[in-house]
Amino acid sequence: MPPSPGSDAGRGSDSEASIDDEIVEAIRAAPQPVVNTRYLALEFDAPFEELFDRLQAMVEEGRLEHLEVRNRGHLWFLSLEEELGTYSSH
Repeated sequence: MPPSPGSDAGRGSDSEASIDDEIVEAIRAAPQPVVNTRYLALEFDAPFEELFDRLQAMVEEGRLEHLEVRNRGHLWFLSLEEELGTYSSH
């Protein structure tokens, strides 16, 4: 099994890109186009805090968008570039 999405294992490597791709595909396959952190943590059997850090990094990279719902949680969805297939990590 690959390292959990938030782990430091493979950070900056092809392994990290692969995990990010798995997160993107999990969001694409979700019943709704917006998911919360708990949904992804259950999908990946990953610790909430580690997953949250990875998701935040993906927002900074431009792959995901994030919305914090006050006193309710965090929502994640694919960026427009990711949806259109124009996202490039370069």
